[in-house]
Amino acid sequence: MTQGSHEQFSRLIDTPTGTEEFKTKTVRSGAYAMTGEAVDFVLRLASVVILARLLAPEYFGLISMVTAVTAIADRFKDLGLASATIQSPTLTYAQLSTLFWVNTLVGIVMAGAVAALAYPIALFYGDPRLTYITLAIATSFLWSGAANQHHALLRRTMRFRQIAVIQVAASALSIVVAVAMAIQGLGYWALVAREVSRNVFVSVGAWICFPWMPGLPSMSSGVGRMLRFGADITGFNVAFFISQSMDQVLIGRIFGAHALGIYRQGYQLVLAPMNQIAYPVRVVTESALSRLQTEVEAYQRYYRNILKAVSLVTIPLGLFMAVYAEEIVAVVLGEQWLDAIPIFRVLAIAAFLQPAGATAGAVMISCGHSRRFFWLGLLSSVVLVLLFVAGIPYGPTGVASAHIWALWLLLVPKLYWSFKNTPVSVGIFFSSIARPLAAGTAMVAVSLAFKSVRLTGPDAAGLAGDLAVAAAVYLGACLLIPGGRAELTGLVSGVAEPLGLSRFLPAWATPAANNRLP
Repeated sequence: MTQGSHEQFSRLIDTPTGTEEFKTKTVRSGAYAMTGEAVDFVLRLASVVILARLLAPEYFGLISMVTAVTAIADRFKDLGLASATIQSPTLTYAQLSTLFWVNTLVGIVMAGAVAALAYPIALFYGDPRLTYITLAIATSFLWSGAANQHHALLRRTMRFRQIAVIQVAASALSIVVAVAMAIQGLGYWALVAREVSRNVFVSVGAWICFPWMPGLPSMSSGVGRMLRFGADITGFNVAFFISQSMDQVLIGRIFGAHALGIYRQGYQLVLAPMNQIAYPVRVVTESALSRLQTEVEAYQRYYRNILKAVSLVTIPLGLFMAVYAEEIVAVVLGEQWLDAIPIFRVLAIAAFLQPAGATAGAVMISCGHSRRFFWLGLLSSVVLVLLFVAGIPYGPTGVASAHIWALWLLLVPKLYWSFKNTPVSVGIFFSSIARPLAAGTAMVAVSLAFKSVRLTGPDAAGLAGDLAVAAAVYLGACLLIPGGRAELTGLVSGVAEPLGLSRFLPAWATPAANNRLP
């Protein structure tokens, strides 16, 4: 590589190190990531609404038959090397070039493996159309393999605005392609084109936003540690995917399609709002903490504030969903889905602490403890599956309850081992979530009392009123708890200031300088 190329590469992977600049970049990255996820969710929902009116339900079923297989292959598509790139304290041109070619090779192998399954899938379902659908969708792995490292570099350098633009633009353009093809009467090929073209647009966007050209691979570049790191991440992802799917497999096999449909709807209704918050926070947290792994005080400070911010939203959200399960299910899903209420409530109880607990994974990854991350993930997955089996005699709700048991049985041991030999401790974790948890408990008590005296049945207006009362109680409790006002105002102003929103803050949210997000 020439000196000019080396300088260009150094400029591309440069990230800010100043406290204020890094804080600003982190907050803005989180805002961009959440906005991108929200807009992408709306676009995908809109595409379902539009395409459902242009295409037969059968065509959606055909795509689902194939994507059920590709979802498994998707867990192997980058071998965890994107996380290795993000976490690595130092990164050379030779290492990155080698990882690029490894990812490209993996993409080719995965595309070939999925293509080889085309005929068996068609034979299994008895529909020859699936052969060509599978072959077409298999090409997606070629595109993603050639852009995994470019996308990882965007995350490493915390260019989440570009990532959000790529994500939204790719979704919008792929929907335009699909709708145009559907209008032309091309049937299920419109849905195939949406799947494939989105990968094409994402890959092209990543190359445009991070204009880096790889060199030749070199196994002497010290890339071995990164390959082992990636293998651990992949192992965790596979174990997690299998364990998180096993409850639905067991319910479908033992209790039938109706019970599984009820369970899936309740599960998705809990998961959708949590994921809209938890996923973008996780990817930003992993990138930010990886850049701070050698600065203990700064690492602890950012982890505390990230955890406080996550808990401030997800703890009351999960508790509210648990208290108002009947109203939420009736309003969102309709009267025919009332059997999902107990499942929804159980899963909401399990979910209210999960986003906070999941931050432990970002700590392990950012500190390079990938092997520990894998083994803890594998152990948790085995325990969860055993608890699913133990819950079978109690029906689908009993299976769902396994999520609660797994959370409370494993929370403290997992946190202890997750934080061992890192800048974070179990004490830091619980002290960071203490105030949101106390305020959430007060919210639950008042909400239960308020709910017991309501005179109307569940409807959208009533649920909106319940949400307003719960939010007011929660906010009031946060402000009244000793130290709560300073913590809340520090977090609010620490987010508002980098986003240029300070002038819109109410008077109570204008803190002293020492209360601001460091």
